[in-house]
Amino acid sequence: MEKNIIIITDYAAPYEGNFIASIKELEKVAKDRNYHIKFLFSKRTVNIDWIKKMALEYEIEFFAEDIVSIMKMLSKSISGISQNIVYSHFAKHKTQLAIKLFRMLHGNVKLVQHFHNHCKVNERFPKKQFMKFAYKLYEGDLNIGCSKSVMESMPYKEKKRIFIDNAIDFGRLDRNAIDNRVRKNKDEFVILMFGFKYERKGIDIALKAIRQIANEKGVILAISLATNKEIVENKIKAQFEGKIPNWIRILPPSENVSEYYNMADLFLSAAREEGFCYSLVEATYCGKRCISSRIGGVPLEIPGMIIFESENVEDLQDKILWAMENDENKIEEAKNYIVAKYDLRKWAEEVMKRLEA
Repeated sequence: MEKNIIIITDYAAPYEGNFIASIKELEKVAKDRNYHIKFLFSKRTVNIDWIKKMALEYEIEFFAEDIVSIMKMLSKSISGISQNIVYSHFAKHKTQLAIKLFRMLHGNVKLVQHFHNHCKVNERFPKKQFMKFAYKLYEGDLNIGCSKSVMESMPYKEKKRIFIDNAIDFGRLDRNAIDNRVRKNKDEFVILMFGFKYERKGIDIALKAIRQIANEKGVILAISLATNKEIVENKIKAQFEGKIPNWIRILPPSENVSEYYNMADLFLSAAREEGFCYSLVEATYCGKRCISSRIGGVPLEIPGMIIFESENVEDLQDKILWAMENDENKIEEAKNYIVAKYDLRKWAEEVMKRLEA
């Protein structure tokens, strides 16, 4: 009997990252179980370099971003195959709707949806009623959260929702190079954070906490921006009378992200919300101490994690100062914990088990 898994996604990041490494590992596990795998990406990604390279090795097709086109491509993908699983990641509302309508027309297809962000319902009428209806419509045969927090946000039946913590591609982190664009003298204390979404990632919180101690303590805040560079820079300027202070340094995205982790003294996640915080796990693996806001979707249990109360500027400032003065090193213990829990193969085998159930 022919078996088919169609992985459909609106993912369009400028680099592969942990997500693509994870589904490549899943492809290996699925092939070992005699599944045929096809990847469907949006047409707007056709010229992205890593997708071009991926297409040389994997079966990839590109869908136009309208409901009818998506449904036609899915129909084509299951043609002549008796057992089919449609497995979505980072699906936009239009893609989710197309997938669900397709599923309603094909009773032999299993629909599995993987959520990487919290499901949010607007509390205002009529958006609340519309969104509740939409989520009910979108419900798959199985709905997977990338963390327990994301799973708990799903407005779906408990028997149809589970969580599987995301996995980390450790291979891309095992590099020793250090990016030298940030540290301008040896006495600077460099704090690294990622902040392509200004409010969600808590850049404003970090700036308020650090601005009072930056010059006195020699603190540098390095912010890596994958997207929204101009927006974030303008919002920083709005906080500082039209200028970016010299203790803030903006970094472009890098596929060799271990360079950024290696050059930092401390990694900070001041986020107000996270589906799953890859960067805290990666930074710890690279031997960095980490400070995180106390929110869902964050692996706060990692040994040595320094935690501040979300949006509490004074608490964050205190934790930064404490970290600068106290070298409570649990890096080896933390790294061993991470390697055991966030392994790509372990993730792929757990996902495959759920897909086949």
